[in-house]
Amino acid sequence: MRVIFLNRSLKEYTGAGRFALALIRELKNLTPGLECAVLTTEPSGHPLDAPIIYGNKFKLFAAIPAIRKVFKRYDVIHALDAWPYGVVAVLASLGLRKKVIITAIGSGAIRPLYNFWRRPIMKWAYRKADKVVAVSNNTKKEILKFLPGLDITVINHGVSLANFQFPLNDKFQNLKPYILSTGFLKERKGFEYSIRAFAEIAGQYPKITYAIFGTDNYPDNREYKRLKKVAENLGVGDRVKFLSYDEQWFGGRGRISDEDLAALYKSAELFILLPQDFNKDIEGFGLVFLEAAAAGLPVIATKGTSAEDAVRDGKNGLLVSVGDYKKAAEVITKILSDQSLKKSFSEESIKFAREMSWEKVARAYKKIYDEHNDI
Repeated sequence: MRVIFLNRSLKEYTGAGRFALALIRELKNLTPGLECAVLTTEPSGHPLDAPIIYGNKFKLFAAIPAIRKVFKRYDVIHALDAWPYGVVAVLASLGLRKKVIITAIGSGAIRPLYNFWRRPIMKWAYRKADKVVAVSNNTKKEILKFLPGLDITVINHGVSLANFQFPLNDKFQNLKPYILSTGFLKERKGFEYSIRAFAEIAGQYPKITYAIFGTDNYPDNREYKRLKKVAENLGVGDRVKFLSYDEQWFGGRGRISDEDLAALYKSAELFILLPQDFNKDIEGFGLVFLEAAAAGLPVIATKGTSAEDAVRDGKNGLLVSVGDYKKAAEVITKILSDQSLKKSFSEESIKFAREMSWEKVARAYKKIYDEHNDI
């Protein structure tokens, strides 16, 4: 079988890259002889990367004839998100009798549906695709608002438990004790609310810090400046630590090693991320919740978001309403003050992560490929 993917990037520090690489790795394990490549808009240098499509939307659609030539060599076309990749996949495959699968992830699957000009072509692409998969029930629900009755299968993301089995190193000893968030500094992540929640409990726990790790945590980042100001105004500016790929923590390598990432998670007291719907810029699933679970951390997230698929409320963590930082602060205190509860959440996180393997995800996609492949 030959499968061509369309994706933003294969860079390992992005959610899009980690998803594609993990899925392809497990598909290859399940399907000896599988041939695949990935057309990307952000070249990474990865051997699977074929960067012939462009981030600029005009250039991207102008490249459709070249993309069409590539498609002729493959049996299955799999777009990892609907805009622009799903739309391009459907347009470039017209008349080729190829099977097109669209995985609806986050903002690219939903936000264009709220745009007057993009909505028609988005709805057309969803209907033309041979199969639509959503990474969460929340993503599915949003699409069905515009396309009621569309057949959508939900396949959640996975996690590699083995990546969190490294012996714990002491690299983050000077930060401890700390609570942790990870991710790009985007308003949809809800970092302002988690900072406010931390400020609520800071007096009760004078030794604890709040670490936010991300690849764009740099002083010239607009959101970094805003969040830094929020923390300073709340009197916790010196206790909210924005971590990135600097010399102090990661040796200036431009990426974090699997061992260091595992240590960053496992050294934390708990994980918190309070995502929100920010003008339909949403979290599609939240791989970081599964990474935290794989590290055995209790998890705090928000109700009514895709986090509901990535956290077992009351089992391995707790969900609060979007924007309710006071309730989030209560939950932090509840976990930190009850070691028995913390231990129970930790054990349940490991169990949950074990169930959410990338192999399970790959098997679900392989079944779809087989159902929609005539050869």
